[in-house]
Parts: sequence; C-alpha cells; structure tokens
Amino acid sequence: MTGAALIVGASGVVGRAALAHFAQEGVAIGASRRPPAGLEAPHVAVDLSDAAAARALITELPAIDRVVFAALYEKPGLLAGWVEADQMETNRTLLAHCLDALAGHPIRHISLLQGTKAYGAHVQRMRVPGREREPRVPHPNFYWLQEDLLRARAEERGFAYTIWRPPVIVGHALGAPMNVLAALAAYATIAQETGEGFAFPGGACSPIDAIDTRLLAAALAWAPGADAARNATFNVSNGDVLYWPDLWPALAHAFGIEAASPEPRALAEWLPARAGVWQEVCAREGLRAPSLEDFLGDSAIYADMLFGHGRDLPPPSTLLSTIALRKAGFSECVDSEDMFQDWIEQLRRARIIPARG
Repeated sequence: MTGAALIVGASGVVGRAALAHFAQEGVAIGASRRPPAGLEAPHVAVDLSDAAAARALITELPAIDRVVFAALYEKPGLLAGWVEADQMETNRTLLAHCLDALAGHPIRHISLLQGTKAYGAHVQRMRVPGREREPRVPHPNFYWLQEDLLRARAEERGFAYTIWRPPVIVGHALGAPMNVLAALAAYATIAQETGEGFAFPGGACSPIDAIDTRLLAAALAWAPGADAARNATFNVSNGDVLYWPDLWPALAHAFGIEAASPEPRALAEWLPARAGVWQEVCAREGLRAPSLEDFLGDSAIYADMLFGHGRDLPPPSTLLSTIALRKAGFSECVDSEDMFQDWIEQLRRARIIPARG
C-alpha cells in the first residue's frame, strides 16, 4: 500500500496541474502559501521559508511517499533575479526546509523541477539541442544548489529522485510569475474590448518548444514507478516546436477574435495601463478572475521576453532533446497548437475570460 503524494508549490502552474493529476490516482495533498484557485483537493497552507512552521505542518501529514517539489521563489521584476545570489540561496533554503520537514515520512521518490537555465540559456548561447548527458554549464544557478542538496539527502535516506527540465510551461494558475497563457488571455481580452487589435506584440524570436502542464503532470506521476527514472534527469516537452508569429492566427481563432497586423507593444507596460478595462470586463461578464495584477503576477514581463519584444535579431535557440525520456519509457506527446486552444477553452469554462463572441 502506497502513501500520499505531496505537491509542494501547489498554487503554481506546475503544482496545480500535478495536484489535479495525482489526486485522480490516489491521495494527494497540496502545500503552498495559498490554495490553488479553482481546484478542490486537500491542501495545507505552509511558508517554506519558516523552517519551524514547515516542520510542524508537514510532520503531521499522513504518510508521504512521493513528493513533487515545484515551489519557486522569484523576485519582483523577474529577470534580474535569475542571476542574483540571494534568490538562488532562497530557493535552496526552501528545498532544505521541505526535506528537513519530511524526515519522518517514508519517502521513496522526489521530483525536482529545473528548466532550460540548466543549459545556461539565460546567460549565453546554449548547445542545441540541450541534452541531459552534457556536463554542467559553469554558471551560478540555484538548480545546482538544489540538485546537490537533493542528491546528498537521497544518498543519506535511500529515496530515489528525478530531475525535470521543461521548456516554456503552459497551464493555468493565478498570479504565477511566468505564465504566458495568462498574459495572452489578458492581452486578447483587453485588445478586443478596446478595439486596439490582437497584434503580435513582439520582435524577432526563434522557434521554441513548450510543454502542457497536464503532460508534465503525467510524467511526474510516471516517474516514481519507473526504474529508468530512478536518479535520472530528463528534458520533457510536448514533442514539437512553435514559432509565435506563425502561431498567432491560431491563438486569435481560439480567443474568437481576428489577428491584427503585428505591432510592437511592451505588454509589461501596455497591460497595466489598461487594468481598468480588465476590471470593467470582469464586472460586466461576471468573471471569476481577480484584478489584473493578481491574475498576471510578472507574467507580462515573461511574455515580452518570449515574444522577443525590442529584439531586431532572433535570440539563440533553446530547443531540447527529449530522446532520453522516450527511451526511458515515457513517450506521450501533445500538439502545441491544440494545447493553447484547449487551455483557452478551459479558461472560458472557468469564467476567467469572456465567452466566445
């Protein structure tokens, strides 16, 4: 008989999807400072920066044997914090406090989230495609701090772990700092309301890969029972590529509007300047969405980066190889265009954005 799964960071884009998936397969408990919006599942409110409080709460949970650690601290403004030592140390500390609090539980597997920054994509051109077998790119990164800590604790306690490196993650959560779906939804809703047009707002960009959080959740659930995933590192993506300018007409169709001609717009400035429009639409349509600030977090900053706003030349590629994961036995895939269309419909059904038309 297995114990419960603990999803740490359950209010985030990855954690929310993981909690929903694991709850369908058995007992799953979410842990985060606030509950995941719109998701009925067991949840404990915990601040992992407080070691004593985390220990008191997590120690008293039912027996936990699987953990997904999806908690993440990002400084306001997002991008600068990626290379700052105090943010790195904070993320290491969050994991350390979690592992300490779990010391009395029968842990058999922990999944840890990383990303393309493991390949140095945020500080230099990365080797393409990114492959897990490559040596670490020498640069300061909280991934290495967390990974080294997890490896040491796994050796001490005898549990297995899997490290995941997804590219752009697409799913639903409120106030997440890197949620391109939220930025797109707010942009489409406001542009339609004001008549300013749903124009591709970016500059030069490159083809990228992405992952649906539901697919990532399925991989996270697969790993504890797969021998090939024991103490392994995997890139994980939908399995195809997307290019924002070419995807734009399909996005517009999914939102039920026309795509306008491309027009450079810094969404981190454009959207907050129209926060009142968002509030008016939400009130008129009876939407369940919060204020624009609470809906987006720093996701508009993230979207500007992804869309290449202000760039005259495309950035270096960040495409990943997922061959290792396929060989290990997980071969599920998702069409990225279909993914966006489905998630937009999910937002519509949840009354986060207006009904079509």
